[in-house]
Amino acid sequence: MFEHERDKIYAVAKRNQCILGASLCLLLIVWIAASFAIKIFFDMYSLEKVLGSSLYTFLISDISQYAIALPLALIVMHFVPTLRVKQMPMKFKHFIGFFCVSIPIMFLGNIIGVVMSSAISGGGAEDRVSDLISSSDTLETFVFVVILAPLVEEFLFRKQLIDKLRIYGEKRAIVFSALAFALFHTNLFQFFYAFGLGLVFGYMYMRTSRLRYTIFLHMIINFQGSIVAMWLKKQLVDASGNMIDVEKMSRQELASLPTGFILAGIYGMFMIAMLIVGVVLLIRCRKYLVFFESPKELSKKDGIRTLYGNIGVIAFLAITVFMSVVSVLL
Repeated sequence: MFEHERDKIYAVAKRNQCILGASLCLLLIVWIAASFAIKIFFDMYSLEKVLGSSLYTFLISDISQYAIALPLALIVMHFVPTLRVKQMPMKFKHFIGFFCVSIPIMFLGNIIGVVMSSAISGGGAEDRVSDLISSSDTLETFVFVVILAPLVEEFLFRKQLIDKLRIYGEKRAIVFSALAFALFHTNLFQFFYAFGLGLVFGYMYMRTSRLRYTIFLHMIINFQGSIVAMWLKKQLVDASGNMIDVEKMSRQELASLPTGFILAGIYGMFMIAMLIVGVVLLIRCRKYLVFFESPKELSKKDGIRTLYGNIGVIAFLAITVFMSVVSVLL
């Protein structure tokens, strides 16, 4: 590649990636502002009492983000060209493999998130997202967490970002989409496992260019982390709300355990098996990951400078990191 061609690609890449960073900033700022406005409107009519606390919170967040902020951000993103590539199918066994790999990533990421949040806050941090899910009913959780969130998040962070960034390098596109996905939660508890899952989703999308696979896996994971988790919690406590201790039970008491407790145990063993399989796959299959050179592939140094050295992305990173840290201190 001639030097003047490289310089032109560098300049265009920096401009386009700055626009993407600015669009993410716009999405975040409008989301926050619209949330305040909608909250004021809802409170004028005392809708929290009518809707219930959890539905009230879900509606404020999702209306402001999906119906107001996202369309504006997409208008800005439209100025960045999209690289069209051929769509490829994914075999069922490969999808199961990605699911298994996601289990240890979630497990380890969750531990790191809890430890980091506790360290920064001095042990006083609360995971407000988990609290919200715990207080909502099953239908609300299914609609807002299992269905809507994966649909919108995969469309934004995989399809929009990766399709517009992959032309300058596949690996950087995957990493940035995962980083943006994790930071956009502005929740340190969720950051590490969201980043890890973002890498998995990003690679799946990069190799297939089909959103259906990442959406479905995202839905499965959210279903496990919300509805299944709430169900498990109910099965493992007695009528007094205390954890069931099988070690202190007689044979007769063990034989009379409810079916839900037994099913919870079976599910736990299944997840342990998936955890082990996932760890093995992470260790053995890393070398089989495939990346192709992009049409306007930038060198590692130039790629990092154009992606993380523009004002749009810098502003997005600064705002989201600040909000993530503040969220565990308040």
